[in-house]
Amino acid sequence: MSTAAGVRQHSARDLQAYGRRYGIDYRVPALASREEEPVVRGEVRELSLGQGMELVASDVEVLHRYDSHSHAPSPLSIVVMLEGCADVSLEGRTLTLTPGMALSLRLDARHGLRATQPAGQRLRALTLSLSETRLAELGPAQPGHDGSRMHAWRPPSSLLQGLEQALTTPLPAPAQRLLFEGLGLQLAAFGLPQDTLDDANASRLPPREQRRLERVRAALEDDPAAEHSLSALAELAAMSPASLRRKFRAAFGMSVFDYLRDCRLGLAHDYLSRGFSVQQAAHFCGYRHATNFATAFRRRYGVPPSSLTNAT
Repeated sequence: MSTAAGVRQHSARDLQAYGRRYGIDYRVPALASREEEPVVRGEVRELSLGQGMELVASDVEVLHRYDSHSHAPSPLSIVVMLEGCADVSLEGRTLTLTPGMALSLRLDARHGLRATQPAGQRLRALTLSLSETRLAELGPAQPGHDGSRMHAWRPPSSLLQGLEQALTTPLPAPAQRLLFEGLGLQLAAFGLPQDTLDDANASRLPPREQRRLERVRAALEDDPAAEHSLSALAELAAMSPASLRRKFRAAFGMSVFDYLRDCRLGLAHDYLSRGFSVQQAAHFCGYRHATNFATAFRRRYGVPPSSLTNAT
């Protein structure tokens, strides 16, 4: 994937070249034999912040769904989703990254992160990677960190605003590097292993509770347009509403109703892609007001729902 100024389209071949540098396998299901066709269109910047810190900033339109599977170990990587969404999974645990979320990752050589980026969205994301040496400088070594770990969390709004401003403010290269280095250190401060990745290990629930939570998740996915209540879902899980709120977030990285919203928007995306109107899609996926639906859809996918109907 080229980062040269003016290069706006990235093909499956470009993704593969990028993946060889970073230890990631890319797959574009719709373009199995057309490696030169664009997969994403936009800008990807790779910034070396020095002292074992690397930053990749992406602002692209996803033209075709693509999947990725990392196979290189990483002491600590932090992904921040600013716009759009991605489904990620690691060692059987799956969650959806949505705007304003961050994901802290420690990856070994055996278990890599799998991710899927849906088509028809604007995707703006940052990935900060720290070397083992740099990580050791930032904090004491933590015992028991063998294996891969991931933890979803929400950076403070002030940090998200700082990242947004850094991405949109033109600065000379040395000043930009210093600005991103400072923001990268703030991200690392919130995403260091002792603060986050241990929590991910602690959030692994007993199999019986995990199965109960899976029943709730299945109910949301099977009928996202229904009027789901927390009390009814808690009864389905044989838990109190407070326990369901806490354990669902621990298991899936988001609240029950954030998950329901994502299910509804995914269903709406499917309706729009099949030619239904914005009003119809909003109604069929459980939204009473098309304006609220349009706002939520744009926040997740980075484009208005009307852009899909105009494309059909």
